[in-house]
This record gives sequence, structure tokens and C-alpha cells, in this order.
Amino acid sequence: MVEARHRPSREDIMSLRFKKPAFITLGLIALLSGLWLDYYLPEHTIATITGVEVKRTDKDGPINQKNPADGPTTDVYYIYTERTGEKIRVFRNEDTGWSWPFYFKFNAADVQAKAKSMEFEKRLAIMTSYGWRVNMFSWFPNVTKIESTEPDASTWSFFRWFWFGIWALAMGKAAVAIWRYFERLEDEQ
Repeated sequence: MVEARHRPSREDIMSLRFKKPAFITLGLIALLSGLWLDYYLPEHTIATITGVEVKRTDKDGPINQKNPADGPTTDVYYIYTERTGEKIRVFRNEDTGWSWPFYFKFNAADVQAKAKSMEFEKRLAIMTSYGWRVNMFSWFPNVTKIESTEPDASTWSFFRWFWFGIWALAMGKAAVAIWRYFERLEDEQ
């Protein structure tokens, strides 16, 4: 007696067509969420503070002759740093207040004063910041904390890598779940 083979239903065939798009979508989600985590999670940088500055800005950036003030303005603190063998790196120092990202930073003036005192003493500082430096858009990482440090101090952050670990587990679990789903559909054919 010949055993009847299970014919895949129209839904099964349609579902198998979505295998590649499902993995592409998961890849895009992983990429975007990884970039989001990299931007907002704190990282540490060890450098010598070489200067500090305050600039008046509006929604279009620093106010100058080419960009006159055309709305509400605010002061933005900048901290200039240098590492041996590397080019200068600029940080901004703004309060986050009660808004996103939830660092609840209300002490930008105090952080700036600490940076100014460290500039004169030429001491190494470990700066905790979030964000990226993107020259084209004039984006600067925002400093949340500054402390004195030694040259051999570690910049490893448990908090940052804990959340990257959770993210990697979630993305891995999602990939395995998608893989098993499509394997089950293929086995039914």
C-alpha cells in the first residue's frame, strides 16, 4: 500500500516564501536596535582635558554671523580632550533633565567647572558619555560624568555590556525561533 504524501497547503507555500524576508527583517531590527544601544548606552573615555567653552545655540546650532538667532536659545558647554597619539575629541555637556535619555542629569555647570579645573592641572580624566561624534551633522557625545583617573584605568562598562548581552540573547532567540518555524513548515511538505 502506498502511503499518501501530505500535500502542502497554499498557506504553507506562502509562508515559505517569507523565509528570506523574515531573516532580512530580523537582521534590520538587530542592526537598528544595536545602533540604538550603542548610541544611548554610556561609554568611558580616558583623555586629558585641553579646553572648555560655552556656546550660545539655537535649533540650527551655534549662533554666529552666518547663523543668527531665530528662536529660543540655550547655552551648550563643550569640553575639548586629547589622547596621546590621537586627534582631539570634542564632547558636549548638556543637562538631560527629566527627558529622554533618562540620565537625570541636572549638573552640567558642575561638570563643566570640574572639567575647567582639570584643564589647568593637566590631569587625566575618565569621562562617561553617550552619543556619537558625527562631523557632518555637528553631533557630539554628551558627557554625563567626569572623574580623575590614572593612565592604566579600565574603560570597560558592566552596564553597557550587560545590555548588549541581553540584546544578543534576544536576537539569537528570535533567529532560532524563526529558523525552527520554517524548518517545521519544510518538514510538513
